[in-house]
Amino acid sequence: MPTPSSRDPWVKKAKWLTQALIISGALNVGLLSTFLYLSLAKEKSVLSVELKNSSEQATLTSAGMEELLSSCSNLSFEELVHRLSDRKHVESGLSERDLALGCLVSFHHFNIERALGGYPVEKRQLTATHKSLTVFPGLADYQFQAIISYAKTERWPLTSEGLFYEIQKREPPFESSLVEAALLTPEFHFIHLLFTKTGLHLKKDHLITLLGQGKWETIQKTSQHLRAATNFTSEDRRDLLVKLTQEGSKVAAKVLLETDLNYCSKHFDNEEVYSLCTLLGDRTPAPFLKEMITAARSEAVWQKAAAILYEQAAEEVPERLNLDDVQMRFIHLKTPPRVVLSKQKPKTYKVAQGDSLWKIARNHNTSVQALRKANHLESDRLQIGQELIIPWN
Repeated sequence: MPTPSSRDPWVKKAKWLTQALIISGALNVGLLSTFLYLSLAKEKSVLSVELKNSSEQATLTSAGMEELLSSCSNLSFEELVHRLSDRKHVESGLSERDLALGCLVSFHHFNIERALGGYPVEKRQLTATHKSLTVFPGLADYQFQAIISYAKTERWPLTSEGLFYEIQKREPPFESSLVEAALLTPEFHFIHLLFTKTGLHLKKDHLITLLGQGKWETIQKTSQHLRAATNFTSEDRRDLLVKLTQEGSKVAAKVLLETDLNYCSKHFDNEEVYSLCTLLGDRTPAPFLKEMITAARSEAVWQKAAAILYEQAAEEVPERLNLDDVQMRFIHLKTPPRVVLSKQKPKTYKVAQGDSLWKIARNHNTSVQALRKANHLESDRLQIGQELIIPWN
């Protein structure tokens, strides 16, 4: 067993090592503190510069983005699809393909939801002075490839609203693919169901024409109402037809009068009736027009209805319309008696050299027979200076 004297050198060495470690640790802490201080000071300086640059860039971004949006928004659908492969950075973390996709969705009604199979995507609103569009940052390369494939292979890669405006650009009959694409959308589908379930089976092309002559907001609101409704009613259908008629749809007006003529006769005011007749013209149903010339309507309404009835009968509209005569002609189906103005002074003509009955008749827009009858002539011989009565037409 070691004696206390033999342990003294080791105790001294242990004490010396302990003190050395303490001094070394203190020096390390000091050096580390100095390093951290200097690093933080430098980082603070760098951050200050970066923040300053960021503030300047915000101003530049506004001006630069204004120009980019203006040029990008004027590109065609095909030109924008071509740019979906361009990964070149623009600014604010956006690339050329991000702006192209935003323009396709915002200005061309591209259906990004269907292109990505309903996959939820991050959205951000980008606004400049005169342009605003939604961009979709963070999309992966494979998602852009899916979008490009959908845009190039799908015949109608548009939203419901986009299909509506595409219908408005065209004249019927429409391409069957466009009709089918529209009817697959919720907006058109629910309205199609409304007509079917209320017993009005319109041809698909006819229905698309009817809806395309109205406004998108009306279709959208009607569809939202029908989605929430528990059942479809004829009143819903009539309300839709009335709105579309007021928006200028001739097909809707015709269908409305064919299905709800009694409602239109009793509930439309004079201005609405006049607008309806003006919209349809000679295609206005005759029963409705006859209702208007027998009801207590304004003079403008019954005269408009009468004029269309004469047009439908291929007859000249009288210069002065008389309601009794109009009713006798189109309600009682009798020709009103012709009014003879007995007090009107007869027109006369003195025969000149070279005149004949045929010449006089032609110059005064009458016939030889009428001249003979008016003047009791037994022959065609005339004397110079002879006064003849010119019959009224």
